[in-house]
Amino acid sequence: MSRMPVTFQERIPMPAEPILRPGGAAVAAFSASDILRALKQRIFLILFLWVFLLALVTVGTYLWVRYYPGYVAKAQVLVESPKPQMPYTLQEAPLTPDVQERILMDQALLVKSDDVLTEVLQDSEVINTQWYQSYSQDERPQMLLDLQDKLNVTPIRGTSYLQIAMSCHSPDDPHRIVNSVVEKYLARANYLSRRNYNAQLEKYRGERDDLAKQIREIRERKDAFVTRELGTVPGITQGLNVIAEALRELTNQTTRLEAEKIQYKAMYDNLAGVSPRSLNISPQMRMMIENDPKIANLNNALSQLRQQKLMASKRFGEKHRSVRELDAQISALEQQLSEEMAIKEDQIRQYEVDQAQMAYLNATEADLQLQEKLLELKEQERDLDRQLAAYRAMEEDQLRLEKNYELVSDHTRMLDLILSQSSVVRVEPVANAVKPLERATPRWELNLPIGGFLGLVIAVGVALLLEFADTSVRTPRDIVRYVNVPILGTVPDVDDEEVAIERVEMAAHTSPRSLIAEAFRNIRTNLLLSAPAERQRTVLITSPKPEDGKTTVAANLAISIAQSGRRVLLIDANFRRPALHQLFPTGSREGLSNALIGQSVLDTLVHSTALPNLDVLLPGPIPPNPAELLGGKYMGELITQAADRYDQVIFDGPPVLLVSDALVLAGVVDGVILVCRAKANSRGVAQRARDQLERVNAHLFGAVLNAAQVRRGGYFREQLRTFYDYQPEELPAATAAALPENGPPGSPPPGDNAST
Repeated sequence: MSRMPVTFQERIPMPAEPILRPGGAAVAAFSASDILRALKQRIFLILFLWVFLLALVTVGTYLWVRYYPGYVAKAQVLVESPKPQMPYTLQEAPLTPDVQERILMDQALLVKSDDVLTEVLQDSEVINTQWYQSYSQDERPQMLLDLQDKLNVTPIRGTSYLQIAMSCHSPDDPHRIVNSVVEKYLARANYLSRRNYNAQLEKYRGERDDLAKQIREIRERKDAFVTRELGTVPGITQGLNVIAEALRELTNQTTRLEAEKIQYKAMYDNLAGVSPRSLNISPQMRMMIENDPKIANLNNALSQLRQQKLMASKRFGEKHRSVRELDAQISALEQQLSEEMAIKEDQIRQYEVDQAQMAYLNATEADLQLQEKLLELKEQERDLDRQLAAYRAMEEDQLRLEKNYELVSDHTRMLDLILSQSSVVRVEPVANAVKPLERATPRWELNLPIGGFLGLVIAVGVALLLEFADTSVRTPRDIVRYVNVPILGTVPDVDDEEVAIERVEMAAHTSPRSLIAEAFRNIRTNLLLSAPAERQRTVLITSPKPEDGKTTVAANLAISIAQSGRRVLLIDANFRRPALHQLFPTGSREGLSNALIGQSVLDTLVHSTALPNLDVLLPGPIPPNPAELLGGKYMGELITQAADRYDQVIFDGPPVLLVSDALVLAGVVDGVILVCRAKANSRGVAQRARDQLERVNAHLFGAVLNAAQVRRGGYFREQLRTFYDYQPEELPAATAAALPENGPPGSPPPGDNAST
């Protein structure tokens, strides 16, 4: 074949950014590719369920048409009333869509009420229908409940219409029942509306009488209050407030007096702060001094002496004795006048100071008196304001009650007028139900597409549920996503192999051209590339549980490495259930346990096999304390000696979750390979095995998925076909003739391919 082979195994590294679980472990969400893969793998189940469900829908629809057909009749009713009314009026309040919908729902409940339907079942038109006659006498009590279930009353959104519909098996029944329901509903709605109006009328009459009584009482309280509290203030109820006017006038006087007091205070402070002699004499003060009687007499006497001197000087001359005597008198009189003037000026200055002080004191006293009177008037005004507020409140209550009384009286009169009419509710039929001409249910054009779609959804849902409910490790992707370790390789299940393999533990030797042998060669390659050679000299092969195939992986991996030309030592370190002695019988009872207790050295215990470059070390006698021996000092010496003599040392260890031997051994080797058996190990088991190894700081090279099964959309279906198509046509026959029948020379008969 010229077609290139599809690699059966791709190396998948550790995810760079795992998704963390709440407990710290990595969890990967399902992707679209996972869903498509699950659908592809279970396509036959999906198709079977889909066809089966579609057949059920077809048969069910046929039986429905034959035995339980449905004929529907519909009627429409316009609901214009009752609507919410504004208080004390019969005007209808504006309706919001929510309120309108609620009103329609209320009317829908009234249509299906027991009272309406009981009257419907007593109608002769309904009694003569086949639907009514289908009930026996004992089943008549159940008829009302069945009618409520079958009757469909729905508001038509965005309108004021109710649609009343019913489905029956006979086309002669539904329109008669629906029309009877509409008739009984209209009568019931009118009765309830009239009863409601009567109740409102009685309520408003009682409210009107209560309002009249309250109006009389408040009028009496108001008159008594005016007489008792406001009678001393004339004109107060007419808006005349004498106290307020007096308070305003007194406030003005206080303001003026305060200004005068400030002026007198400033004048007094100016006069009291200086010496009286330093005050200037004003013209008014000078006039007061000159008008003083004593000063005036001295001035008159001085004036007369000066006249006498003038006459004497003219008569006798300036040197005359009588002139000189007059001069002396004038000087004495002037001296006396000057002294009197000084005394009088001091008195006048002191008088001005005293007058300023007296004016300030008088103004202060008058201000205090006005303030007291002002406080008294303010207190009177506050009392009056409280009394007026109480009076105004009573007036407002009276006006409110009188207004309500008028509203209630008008509404009572309108209710009397409405009740005098024959009908008080505006609910009327718009379209009566007519006899249905065709079957309403079932409908083939709807049932089959919907049934097919729902059947496909259910089939896909069941397939996905089965897929995602399976928590086992099935594919390499599961190892990477859920166990969160690299995948070194995948070994197909023997049952899916096209080449006959009698003993899978030796497949790398007995069937080198098989896909299983190729799988182990890929594991060998991935292991060599996973770390430097000096860091992978000693490798432990372990698994979470027994029967996972770790011995098969260990033996075939050792054979594959030996076939590459490297010297390999395969050590059976499973003291609990050894298995390598069945694959490589030596006839010796000594082995690993003898070296671990110091009885023998490695060279004397190792046995060569028929395979080139491959030696084995069997477990030897089973010790009572395997974990202690594996952790002892001789174990380190043995590993050192083996690493010096061999290129690769492979330990076949016990299960990691079953005993502690594997954990002890994992701590002294270069690394560990974890073998997981497909469909046998759950994700949780594999994760716990990984956690156990990580707790002892073991270096995990990766995992090997063993016994992976071929599934539609899986990992090996196309790989198997392509792998063998790519081989030469004569290869299978030639390979079968060239290979030994029972494995290598000296090997025992074939055993279980899931050995531990």
